[in-house]
Amino acid sequence: MKFRTTKEKIFSALSETNKIIPIRTTLPILSCVLVEVKKENVVLTATDLEQTIITKIEADTITQGSIAVPGNRFIEIISALQSGALEISSNENYEIEISSPKGVYKIMGKEPSEYPETPSLEKTHEVKIKGNELIDIINNTLYAVSKDDLKPALCGVYFNINKNQIMSVATDGHRLVKFNKKIKDNNPEASIIIPGKFFSILKNNIKLTSEIKINLNDNHIDITENNTTTITRIIKESFPDFNSVIPDKKENKATVESLNLIEAIKRVSIFSNKTTRQITLSFEHNELVISTEDKETKSSAKEHVPCVFEGNPKTVAYNAQYLREVVQHINNNSINIFLGGELTAAVFQPQKQNEETELTSLLMPLRTKN
Repeated sequence: MKFRTTKEKIFSALSETNKIIPIRTTLPILSCVLVEVKKENVVLTATDLEQTIITKIEADTITQGSIAVPGNRFIEIISALQSGALEISSNENYEIEISSPKGVYKIMGKEPSEYPETPSLEKTHEVKIKGNELIDIINNTLYAVSKDDLKPALCGVYFNINKNQIMSVATDGHRLVKFNKKIKDNNPEASIIIPGKFFSILKNNIKLTSEIKINLNDNHIDITENNTTTITRIIKESFPDFNSVIPDKKENKATVESLNLIEAIKRVSIFSNKTTRQITLSFEHNELVISTEDKETKSSAKEHVPCVFEGNPKTVAYNAQYLREVVQHINNNSINIFLGGELTAAVFQPQKQNEETELTSLLMPLRTKN
């Protein structure tokens, strides 16, 4: 294979594909990016067997062909080169030659036939959504996805698509977020679990003004934007019954300004135990007291935050990091917090819900010693 392109084009493509190249793998071929030189363009593919990224670049094709190139080494070389034209070729011994105006550089590639096959992109359903709508869903749910591989269903975001609405749910067992988003297009009904890693890859790439098409089939989904297609396996597990854990009764209600609460949590948590990260919230009629004590380091902190509280005084303990993340992801000046018992999940909602969205977050309290 042999083609000519520019440093800027090949570097941009490698920046996309290298997002999913595994740092450590038992299959050495997965550390490579597959380069396929075709008549019209050059196609670069990377995969970790769960996610696949395919991106195309414009190039002048001299000889068609393909080769697997070590991904990290390739992008390291390209990034070090000066801007301008490049000529990249390989021979029958899988030796790759990169020629620039300043010099010639050679590395060894691998047999392209060893590279895993790209998943089929057959369409069963097509969901249309705007870029800003998808980003809104990702921003409101991704933080609550579990990182525990032993619980695969919790490592993704549950999507329930119902014509003009997408309900997305994520939980790691400690917190849960349910986000309803109205969308304009008449979409097919579907329920799937999408891996959190897929959303992490997309998060910084999607343009807010783009029209996004999500193609669904029995095992995969893919999203194409401009010259890049991102594919992922669907998590084939049963998602927990999240509706049963959302309390129906909301008797004890606190309303507090978001910024005041976030800043207080940030300061008080500095003094919390580094293992439990426990802080205590005491709700009274006109204030919220946030406190912590670490007996190991003999440190403590207490802050008073203005609060409107309806109900009997309550004292509940939470993991400071989880609490802060829940509050930070509620994009509203004021937050409503609904409290049950000491070991019942608290419900967090914006004081004013948007007409196009409905956000409900749950956080489990920590068990404390009397």
